[in-house]
Amino acid sequence: MAYRLAQRGLQVLVVERGDFLKPDPRAALGTIGKCLYTFTKNFNNPVSCVGGQTKFYGAALYRLRQSDFEEVEHECGISPAWPLRYCDLEPYYDQAEALYRVHGSSEGDPTDPPRSAPYPHEPIPHDPIVARMIERLERTGTTTCSTPRGLDYGPGGRCVLCSTCDVHYCQIDAKMDAEIAALRPALATGRVQLVTRTDCQRVLTSADGTRVRGVILQQAGISYTVHANTVAVCAGFPRTASLLRRSRNRHHPEGLGNSTGCLGRYMGGHSVGYAFPLMAWRKLPAIHSKTVGINTYYHGTRDWPYPLGVIQLAGQIPFWEMASKTMRPIARFVGAHSLMCFYMTEALPTRETGLVFTGDEITNRAAPIHNSASFAKLRRLTIDAFRRAGYRVLSRERAPYTWHEVGTARFGADPTTSVADPNCQVHGIAGLYVIDQSVLPSAGAVNTCLTIIALALRAGDHIAGGRYAAERDIISNAAAALLRHQLA
Repeated sequence: MAYRLAQRGLQVLVVERGDFLKPDPRAALGTIGKCLYTFTKNFNNPVSCVGGQTKFYGAALYRLRQSDFEEVEHECGISPAWPLRYCDLEPYYDQAEALYRVHGSSEGDPTDPPRSAPYPHEPIPHDPIVARMIERLERTGTTTCSTPRGLDYGPGGRCVLCSTCDVHYCQIDAKMDAEIAALRPALATGRVQLVTRTDCQRVLTSADGTRVRGVILQQAGISYTVHANTVAVCAGFPRTASLLRRSRNRHHPEGLGNSTGCLGRYMGGHSVGYAFPLMAWRKLPAIHSKTVGINTYYHGTRDWPYPLGVIQLAGQIPFWEMASKTMRPIARFVGAHSLMCFYMTEALPTRETGLVFTGDEITNRAAPIHNSASFAKLRRLTIDAFRRAGYRVLSRERAPYTWHEVGTARFGADPTTSVADPNCQVHGIAGLYVIDQSVLPSAGAVNTCLTIIALALRAGDHIAGGRYAAERDIISNAAAALLRHQLA
């Protein structure tokens, strides 16, 4: 969004609580990726750095399916309709794919939605081991498709298709993450300034509570008030909802955007499980494996009337680091001899799912509704596909993990059931926007990142075209002082 606003001529201040990740100068000669686990000791912990979670994502950039924008019946309830249709976002999907250099193809994917332009780049080539697996799957009746990836791959590109990509920080800047693809070009315009190691304490509103007037920032123990007539909260899940909550005032006693009690509610996401098809008794070499998926079960099967989801091959992730000491040798053996894949269905939002606040603190979470029977059905389909292709499959039958959480500040046309309007502007507070996964009403069953990028570009156009765009000098003297302090 900062990039889009800069393109439209606005001055932008970006505030980041973390700092830049520093690559090892020897990275190009050795291990390129640095695993998330080495930073957080837990794959589930949020990270604070320039580029955020995308510094560690697998760069799988899917469009939501056309049906995901509509009301869809699942076994355990309804996935809600969006305030937008797919056609409203389609031009921004095109722009997002170009900006993030997405490599992909619609071949083999009956659910890939209509597009006004082809993928910007050809799909990432498959490693020979993956190619043989695909040939066996296809020969035994399973249709596969390429995973759309945002990588700087091809002539002149940095990507060497290493094995340390998924859940890793790319130390040679070959993965198109939020910093590389968007923030660096934004800073290069000269209209965007970035402050790091800075916390946003509160968002401020006008005396009558009807419009935004700035933020209170804290850096190195010093507080600054920055005046701005447009503020976008892009802190991610669950930090966006938390910031809006602690910004409460006498006009908004339960938090900004919470006049109807929706803040923190309507959390959705994905139900995820793992399967490990054994490739060989010999240890597998280091390969780039995240290039293929199976989307043919997305809307269900002949014997299952409800949506199911997707199956994707993951990268070579050191998942054994999260295992107990007893299980770690077994997990390490599985990782050395199999490819890791995951199956993913939609977890449904309701008004009861989401964050529980005690004062300004998040003290509990109510998980989204897992479609347990559909999840179990997709697990069986995953195992059966690989077994038909001649592979032994290890897949623990267990409750699903929750991934890719969305909601808690969702957008919609009805203020009684949403925090923001269809342009991502918070109901009743002019100039205050939420631009991240928190506004998504549902998650579908594909990765949500490209949709967040497309919404950010669309919101940027809305802001630049609105009445606040006329006042370009939105960074106050206090922000300039903060920048000087950081440089000093």
